[in-house]
Amino acid sequence: MGVGFRFNRVATAILLASFVILLVSNVVDLLYNPDEDPPRGYSVDVGSKQPAATDAGAGDAQQEVDLASLMSNASPDRGKSVSKKCVACHTFDKGGPNRVGPNLWGIIGAKKCNTPGFTYSKALSSTQGDWSEEELFKFLKSPQSYASGTRMSFVGLSKPQDIADLLAYMKQLKQQEGE
Repeated sequence: MGVGFRFNRVATAILLASFVILLVSNVVDLLYNPDEDPPRGYSVDVGSKQPAATDAGAGDAQQEVDLASLMSNASPDRGKSVSKKCVACHTFDKGGPNRVGPNLWGIIGAKKCNTPGFTYSKALSSTQGDWSEEELFKFLKSPQSYASGTRMSFVGLSKPQDIADLLAYMKQLKQQEGE
């Protein structure tokens, strides 16, 4: 009954204590385990898709009236803040480089898909006409709805006033530089 017996008693006590702790832990987990794991990360509400217009002609006319009133209250300073969402892919400088997207200086009133040195998607290239304020408004509201299949992955600007402010900023840049 020497050292060996004493070692066996200590080892048995440690193993028994570990077993009891493990058993209690499992019982507690069974009793209090929630049905669902808590959601991980952050939830971001990206809004819903644009509702379909019941009458396309009426929707366009309403949009023009809304755009006119929005533009009358538009602020180039707020538009400059909104443009920060664009600068990862676009530049706003006269003669600036194309990035993932084309340079946007002087785009208002310009022919669509006509930026030198930039290759547009087939979806956007199939659109005709000029980038009027109305056309840019529709595009910036939802690029995928405007030209389904466009390479522009940006979901659009959800607030109409933000779009008007951005358009006012873009117009101001062109006026400051002088055509």
